[in-house]
Amino acid sequence: MEFIYCFANASLTERILSYLLKQLRSHVKCITVLFLNDRWVVRIQLDASLDTDYCKDCWAMLNENGFPYQPAIGMTKALRDLDRGDTPISVMNRHQVVIVSHGAPNPEEIYDFRDKFVQGLGYCPQSLA
Repeated sequence: MEFIYCFANASLTERILSYLLKQLRSHVKCITVLFLNDRWVVRIQLDASLDTDYCKDCWAMLNENGFPYQPAIGMTKALRDLDRGDTPISVMNRHQVVIVSHGAPNPEEIYDFRDKFVQGLGYCPQSLA
């Protein structure tokens, strides 16, 4: 089972990852977090054996904080390459996408990315708040 959702800022993305860690940790196969300058895209891959009630709860949480996202062809190719086992760095170089995290949900990676990005810019854009 797979969900691809878009979130307006880093705080909402962190909230989703924390929820997944607390509620569905044993059912999460892979989480991919991408940063697109004005929004965050999160692909969530869950075990097919996930109970229907947990699936509905997850879907509700995602809809409360973001909206479903249909990736463009370039991003679809990047996600496919990650699924094939390519490294995030090689995928970023090949497809010109920013992969913040890939694998187990880890909100710390978003904190680190945000801090480094803001430090480099000298200010905090709304999408990083």
